[in-house]
Amino acid sequence: MTVLRRRLRRQSLKDFLGAFYSDRRFSLEKLRHFQHLRNRSQFMCAFLLLAIGFLAITTAVLIKVFQPYDLIFRWKLIMADKGEIFNLWATPPVDLYIKIYLFNITNAEAFLAGREKLQVEQVGPYVYKELMTHENITFNDNNTMSATPSHPLVWQEHLSEGHREDDEVIMLNIAMLAISHLTSNHFVFVRYALRQLLATTKSEPIVRMTAKEFMFGFPSALATMGNTFLPNWISFEKVGLIDRMYDFSTDFETFYTGAENPAISGLYDTYRGEKTLPQWKGDHCSNIEYASDGTKFKSFIQANESVKFFRKSMCRPINLYRDGEERTFGSLKGYNYVFEENAFDNGAINEANKCFCRKGDCQPNGLIDVTDCYYGFPISLSFPHFMNGDAGLVENVTGMQPDPAKHSTAFVIQPESGLPLSLSVKVQINMHFKDLHNYPQVSQFSYLTAPMLWFEIMMPKLSDELDTRFSFYLNILPLVNPVGFWGALVLGVGMLVYAITRATLHMSSFTRQATNISDGKYGRANLLQNLTGSGGIVGGVGGGNQVYNPCEMKLFDDVPAAKKHVFIRDDSGIDTYKERRQSAYALELEPAISDPESSDEGNDSDNVTLSRNSTTSSSCIEAEHADDDICIDCFNDNVLDEDAVGHSSTGAKQQLGVSLASSGFASSPASISSLNNNNDKSWTTPYAHPEKSVDGTASTKLQLV
Repeated sequence: MTVLRRRLRRQSLKDFLGAFYSDRRFSLEKLRHFQHLRNRSQFMCAFLLLAIGFLAITTAVLIKVFQPYDLIFRWKLIMADKGEIFNLWATPPVDLYIKIYLFNITNAEAFLAGREKLQVEQVGPYVYKELMTHENITFNDNNTMSATPSHPLVWQEHLSEGHREDDEVIMLNIAMLAISHLTSNHFVFVRYALRQLLATTKSEPIVRMTAKEFMFGFPSALATMGNTFLPNWISFEKVGLIDRMYDFSTDFETFYTGAENPAISGLYDTYRGEKTLPQWKGDHCSNIEYASDGTKFKSFIQANESVKFFRKSMCRPINLYRDGEERTFGSLKGYNYVFEENAFDNGAINEANKCFCRKGDCQPNGLIDVTDCYYGFPISLSFPHFMNGDAGLVENVTGMQPDPAKHSTAFVIQPESGLPLSLSVKVQINMHFKDLHNYPQVSQFSYLTAPMLWFEIMMPKLSDELDTRFSFYLNILPLVNPVGFWGALVLGVGMLVYAITRATLHMSSFTRQATNISDGKYGRANLLQNLTGSGGIVGGVGGGNQVYNPCEMKLFDDVPAAKKHVFIRDDSGIDTYKERRQSAYALELEPAISDPESSDEGNDSDNVTLSRNSTTSSSCIEAEHADDDICIDCFNDNVLDEDAVGHSSTGAKQQLGVSLASSGFASSPASISSLNNNNDKSWTTPYAHPEKSVDGTASTKLQLV
């Protein structure tokens, strides 16, 4: 019964510990699975960070090489049907005005009588809004587009500072003076016929009319007769200076689309089918290719580069040069461009300008002959009030007050886009006469340059819509290049550094875990030594907390604890001592590093139960494997001390080394029990052994048996 109760207690303890460690083993398996998933996610995260880093650095390199903003901006500059820039060019959403100042003659009678110089006073402004458009647009195969310009004018009374179109002014009779000038050197009978005609029609060289009549045409018998008998010369019945200047009915123009070179989009290719103007000789004076009509100038203008401007009213191309520092209009920045120096020089200062001398006849400095652009009328252009012109021009007329601050021309151009931010083109229209003494009625005008009007084509600023749109294109969008480059570069380098650092730390952690797992294989011996209080290998070999490493593959043949001692005490009290030397490597002796297949697998239980019944002079130890008693040793304490453990203190401590090789149980040299002689008691030896989990990984199980 005693034996049965003992076995029941042992079985209950065994079931309890088995259930305890079974739950723990399940928790460890879950932990290992979680760690596996965590390691996998960390690996994927590190790989993803590396990929993002390389991609960001590649993006930075591509941004530096290809400059995406430049590509986008160049693409936007190209004129395409229904495209954004094309629509802005075809119908510019800007407020474009023309201000007209008339030179009213205040001493007509005295001047015609020869008593006084011509005296004039400036009146105006008379302001009109110019609705500039390009119509009948056709795209050509050679990357150009053809169009017909249209510039209708709309009266703006609120901007005219109190002046009205019906204001009376005294102005030159353009038709009479033009015909007199054209026939002054003809045959006598031609001049005689004209004098009779002038007398019949009661024509006067200076007439009273309204401001609108002078600008847009007034009834004239001479104009009507000219239109009747000379329709190829005068195709109109009314002579109006602004009306003729804004007559674009016979014009057709061709512009570049910018498909081959976005910088020249919107610039002239031809005017009336030609790249040059027929009235001038030489490219300097006649070539209008790459000129701007004021809607859009050349893009990507360099600091020392000039741009070209052409307008029908000016009858010539003219170069513009950068002047001064950068200026701000609205939210955009641009540079001031002015007419070239001595723009109306006829070769007196700039030899290249001699080509503006019509038929070899050079007018005074400050005038340019545009007779061919105004139906043969003796029209000359100058700056307002003869500014920068020959001194004689001002001396022959009273009332001229040239002022560079008021009469200078200026364009403000945004150099990257060629967009005009503001413009103010100021030109004066004059009649320049030769010898008219053959006609007594107009003889006082001989060799006189008479001012008629000056105008200012102006655009004060861009509309708010255009300012906002181009502010995005020119101020915000350019940040794509630097921000994209540095952002991608910093992001890429940061990602690479972070990924490498994280991978390094993870590898270090993994190495430490692997080391801990490896050390855990040897931990059972340490655990046995610590729990049993054993400081070393039986027989005094090795130091405290000694665990054999794989490199320590020496035989323990000479170690006393490596000998298997079996003591048998029979009923007669005669002790029989048997000793069997077991030659083994440390690998075979150490359960922590022994082959789990040869140690734990296949055994129903690796529990060894040792019990000791101690009397004064003898001890009895029972060793069980599973449910079967393997051996019962009863021996005298003194004999055990003398034969098995000679190095321990007399009667104080006994050490027992048991190797159960025959039952598949391998004991460590450290798995030695420390026994006390004080009282009769049952004791158990702690023993740690490996078990295999479901996934094949090893775990360490500590059981008290």
